[in-house]
Amino acid sequence: MDSFESDDGYVIVQLEPGDLVLESLREAIDDHDVDTGAVVSGIGTLSNFNFHYVHTTDISDPDARNTYVEREGAWEVTNVEGVIADGEPHLHVSAYDGEETVGGHLEEGNEVNVLGEFTIRKIEGLDLTREKTGELRISQLTER
Repeated sequence: MDSFESDDGYVIVQLEPGDLVLESLREAIDDHDVDTGAVVSGIGTLSNFNFHYVHTTDISDPDARNTYVEREGAWEVTNVEGVIADGEPHLHVSAYDGEETVGGHLEEGNEVNVLGEFTIRKIEGLDLTREKTGELRISQLTER
């Protein structure tokens, strides 16, 4: 993994074959002191694809509303984006394997196949965190 920071708060993260996407992005976020920000662009290829999605409109049971998916094979990542709050990314991803496009919440363990290129934008003057609120225990952005 390599990362490069501009004078105006953009961080470009370059991943190589074998790098893990979410884990590497967390490392870059830490290396560049990104507390609040956004992943505004992400492209690349994966040799496996791990994600989850909400599969029901009945979200009353936090432990039963998500489906976790692990797919093997080559995947072309068409987009990764999301919010970074309190230094932790919440990212969504879509990818295509030549037959279908699927997507959801990016999970750990996604290995780069050929390349990965991501753009992070630091947001100064805003201090966000996530808190599980209400009966449904849904993680919501709040300002500290």
